[in-house]
Amino acid sequence: MKKKIIALISGAVILIIAAGSIYGKSESGHKEGEPDVVGTFSVNRDENITVVANRGHIGDKEAFARELLQMYKDDSFYSTKFSTDRGYATSLDMNIYLWKEDIEDGASVMTVEYRPVEYGKDYDVVNNPDIFELYIDGKEVEE
Repeated sequence: MKKKIIALISGAVILIIAAGSIYGKSESGHKEGEPDVVGTFSVNRDENITVVANRGHIGDKEAFARELLQMYKDDSFYSTKFSTDRGYATSLDMNIYLWKEDIEDGASVMTVEYRPVEYGKDYDVVNNPDIFELYIDGKEVEE
């Protein structure tokens, strides 16, 4: 009888610990301050990406935009891996939100566009970066 009670109590404790570890984890599994892609679609090889900054503000928008470009080139976003079966993107359009909950409000905190100087030449963002121009909130950023 004692063995059954001890087994029951031990089993309950194990279940409680397991449930606590599952529910105690953050929803996203990544760190605050680490940008992540939460949505993407492409038309031909032009990528449209929704990014969550996972931070309260973006101090240097240009530095943040360049960080996102590098993350795309390195394919190092936490939740999304981009397919390169058809090659790399021929342009990137990003809408950036501070937090995932802000997406529902509809107003992004910034936009980033990375576009080729000349369309239709099959340039891509990884192999031909010198052919591309960076735009933040619609304004061109000079190199």
